[in-house]
Formats: sequence, structure tokens, C-alpha cells
Amino acid sequence: MMNRFFGGTLFLILLSLIFGCKKTSDTNDLIELRFQENEISLSSEPGAASFTIIWKNTEWEIQTVSEGFLSNFNFLKGGSFTHNSSTRVEFKVSENLTSSERSQIITLKNVLTGESTEFTVKQAVKPPVILKINSNLSYQNITGFGGMLNPALWQGGNQLTTNEIDQLYGTNGLGYKMLRMMIYPNSNDWSRDLAIAKKAQSLGVRIFASPWSPPAHMKSSKQQGGGNRGYLLPEYYEDYAKHLNAFVDYMTANGVTIEAVSIQNEPDWDPDYDACVWTGQQILNFIKNHGKDIKVKIIAAEAVNFKKEYTDSVLQDPVAREHLDIIGTHLYGGGIGDYPLARQYNKEIWMTEHLMNNNNANDWSWNDALVFGKELHGCMEANFNAYIWWYLKRHYSMIGDGEHGTTKGQIMHRGYVLSHYAKYATGRRRIAVDKITNNANVFITAYEGVNDVTLVVQNQSDTVIPALQFDLPVTANSASAEESTATKSMQVAPISVSANKQAITCSLQAKSIISIRINK
Repeated sequence: MMNRFFGGTLFLILLSLIFGCKKTSDTNDLIELRFQENEISLSSEPGAASFTIIWKNTEWEIQTVSEGFLSNFNFLKGGSFTHNSSTRVEFKVSENLTSSERSQIITLKNVLTGESTEFTVKQAVKPPVILKINSNLSYQNITGFGGMLNPALWQGGNQLTTNEIDQLYGTNGLGYKMLRMMIYPNSNDWSRDLAIAKKAQSLGVRIFASPWSPPAHMKSSKQQGGGNRGYLLPEYYEDYAKHLNAFVDYMTANGVTIEAVSIQNEPDWDPDYDACVWTGQQILNFIKNHGKDIKVKIIAAEAVNFKKEYTDSVLQDPVAREHLDIIGTHLYGGGIGDYPLARQYNKEIWMTEHLMNNNNANDWSWNDALVFGKELHGCMEANFNAYIWWYLKRHYSMIGDGEHGTTKGQIMHRGYVLSHYAKYATGRRRIAVDKITNNANVFITAYEGVNDVTLVVQNQSDTVIPALQFDLPVTANSASAEESTATKSMQVAPISVSANKQAITCSLQAKSIISIRINK
């Protein structure tokens, strides 16, 4: 037994020595490890793919970058030192949301020899979403955008400065063109807002004004404050028209042009502060009989939300209709909607006041700014000609006031959102543009000016659109774009013009707004 064991062992040792003395090249002939292909090309869509590893008498492992677009490999190691076979490796592929083709390398390492080889996965760029701009179908002219001058009587410690007016309305500012003022009941207070109004006037701003209450003696309650259903007595209608004219004359004499005056701020609301209630019939009577006496354009009715019953009767009366120039509305509690009757008689529709606030840091967050952006888009699609926010300087507004974590004097997210429309829509006519099919989170409006076509595009979703192409109604000599996100404010964004100059292409980032100018 011992001899047989010794003899078998000696035989194995001799065999081992013989193979051990073979050349390296002969040993390598017994080992094989390779990819079946060198690369694969995939579409831009998300899904699954695979490759095959051919192996013989060795073990292997694969490596790739963890932050790439490939994931969930079913095998990262495999093979055997004693036999040969092949392994199909499956993996997941994410959608290509970039604006170019991308690739990722997979490295296959031979555990026995340490040698490695590479395999490349290429993924095509996503085809562009193609939309058409149609200038043959047009809608409203866009008068402008802006906000309310913080009235010194109510916000004396928080007045806008002349520098802040420059930031909003100046040549290098946000592009706002409209400013709303308060008409105080007491003419002795009119000078309090004069300096800010004069600064705005010097920048070419369009200024209009709204009263919160007539002088107390003209009201049924004989009180300037509301909460008592006080209304303007009919015997004072003529005097009230003179009161409005006196404000216009005062401002004119001091270098400020008032383009229009409202009959009443929120005639359907009776708060404790300055207020005066009106019915639709009272508004009709005043405008029909005294509208001709007012020196500037007349706005009505500036109701809390778009209550058309306050102006329907005026529009339906031929005499009153001639004296009503602008339909004013607010959006508290809703109210965005078209007003065909106003458009039938060529009356502009101005949204003259709204604010959104929770009195916390969310008021100046980018997400809340996007909510504001959605409202702006809705107003444009509802054929509004102008949009005027409430106080321009507050923590929920365009310029911070130092409250709830804001920085006093700093432009806020909402300020830039409004700027996208102010710079790219003002002075132009809204025209038709396709919507993205089955995507309710992208809002697009288009506008045509004398020398350009412009777009304001909002992406309210978390998904990037890598290529958005617009087929143009004009030849594009050049194009430019500005983009805002949670971390960018009106920054230059890339945009390309097609070789035939009949289309432009841009990418649309998640939760972003981009404005585009195509120069004819």
C-alpha cells in the first residue's frame, strides 16, 4: 500500500514538473477571456441591455464608474479556473437627458493574469421635441408688467428707494414698465410718494393709480375706513370725478404723467382699512354720467377676483362703454379667465393686483416662484394685456425687505420670474405656439415684435427636456436665451440656430424658465 501511494504521488509530481516547464505562451493558450463584441449602441430611451463574455480556464470581474448611466448588473464576477463557457451580463440603462451622445466604458479584468480589456456602451441623444410657432394666429398685445409702489402712508418704513426703482425699471434692470400708485383720500398726502414716482417717470415707466376710498364726506358712512358698507353717495359723483382729476393734475404739475385712474380698488370688498363698496349698477351710473369728465383713461372694476358682473353692464351700454378704457381685475380666490365681451369692444384687460404669501421663508423659495410663474402663464393665455403684482418690496415679492430671511434690497426669485415676461413679452403681440403633447408641466407662450419673435418657456417638472426645437415663422438671423433656476438668475443659456435658419433648438432644465429671442 505504501509503495503504490508513493508511486502515484511521484507520478503526479513528475507531471506537474513537465507542465511547469512549458513555455508561458503554451500556458496562455489554455486561457481565454474576451467580450463577444467591442461596443454596443443604444437609443436614448431608458431600459435594459446586455453583453456577452467568452471565458476559458480563468475567473473575471467587471468594473465601471458608479455615477454612470448603467446600473444593476446581474453579474460583476464570474468564470472558472477549470472549464470554459460564456456569460450574458444584463444591466439597466437610464434615459439620456443630456444634449449630446454619451458613452460609458466597462472594463473586464482577468483575475488570473491581471490583464484587462474594455467594452463601450454608447447611447444616442434624445430626438428633439419639435414645436411650431404660428404668427398667422395672434392674440392680445402685451402692454407690460410691474407692481405696486409701496405707499408711504401705509408702508412708510418700507418705501422703495430710487436705487431699487432702477433695479426694477432701469436700463439694466428687470425690464418692468408699469407702476401702480395709491390715490389717498386726503390731497395733503399726495406728495408722500412723489419722489419715487418721479424717479420711475424718468425711466419711462407707465404709471396708473387706484383709490381705496373717496374722501370720507362723500361716503354714506362718512368714514374713510371700511367695514361699514360705506358707498359713494350719488350727489358726490361729480365731486369724486374732480377729486380724481385733481390727483392727475397734481402729479402732472410735479412731472409725473398718470396714464389711467381706477374708479375703485376692490369695490366688492369691505375691510376695516380704507375701502368703499360699489355695485355694478353704481359703477355703470358713475362711468356713464361722469366718465367723460375724467382727464385720463378709466379702469374698472378691480374686483377681488374676476367678477365680470361689475363691468358687463358698462360694456353693454354704448355711452358708458366709450368712457371705459381698461378692464381691471385682481386674482384673490381665483379669477383667471378670458373675457370675450371686453375683447369684442377692444378693451384691454389688466391684472392690477395679486400676492401670494405664507409669511415664512417659503414665500421667497424657487418653488413658490414657479407657482407665480404658472399664474403669469395663465394670464397670458387668458388674453390679459398687463400684469401688476402687489407691493414691489416685501419678503413675498420682487425685492426683499429683510423679513423672513430675505435680504433688504435684494432681487428675489419672483422678481426674475416676472422679468422673463417683462423683457420678452412687453410691447409684442402674443402668437400661437404648439404645446408638448402629453406634458402638462411645460408652459409655452410666444410673442412677435417688430424685429423679433420671443418665447417664454417654463418647465415645472423634475424632468429635463434635452432638446426642444421650435420651427419658426421667420428667418432667424440670430438667437439668444436667458435661463432661471433655483441657482441661476437670468443667466445666458445655450441655443442653436439650424443651418437653414428656420428653427432653433435649446435644452429645458428641470424646474426652470427660459426666455428666447429670435432676431429677424
